[in-house]
Amino acid sequence: MADRIDILIDNLKETFKAIEKFLLLGFTASLVLIVLAITDRELLGTQKLMIADVSAPAVLVAIVALGTYFASGAFAAFYFGTRRHIVKRLREYDTNVLDDLLTYPSVAARIGAPQIIALACVGGTGMIALLLFYVPTRGLEKALAAFLVIGSPYLALVVMALMTALQERPTRQTTK
Repeated sequence: MADRIDILIDNLKETFKAIEKFLLLGFTASLVLIVLAITDRELLGTQKLMIADVSAPAVLVAIVALGTYFASGAFAAFYFGTRRHIVKRLREYDTNVLDDLLTYPSVAARIGAPQIIALACVGGTGMIALLLFYVPTRGLEKALAAFLVIGSPYLALVVMALMTALQERPTRQTTK
């Protein structure tokens, strides 16, 4: 039984790390989009790619950043769903070990208001970028519609985090 718990613990730690990596990558991509929206809204010039020290048409840089933003959110949401499943399985074995494990220094470990705000901020930077691109040319409605599509993984992530915060209230019991 201990082997199974050790595997679940290792998987949960790797899941925490993966969520953080994808959130960082998505945040970076959204910042690239914000810079593009401020410096070259029409995407007519050339910009440096964020993955290499190469100049490319601004349109290509925007497509790469937008794809990276969406894919990172999708993978973060997938791993967050996996995190929820692993925590549920660990809760069946030992809640004290689980409570200790959820003190792991990660934004995805113990879910509460600060973590939900952090997840919303990552999604929000993408929304700001889309607003900067769309509002002057296509209007607020199209900007919000684009965010609902492109930002859907981040919206799903925030909803899952809210559900998780309600389900994973501290289970540690005090003993006298």
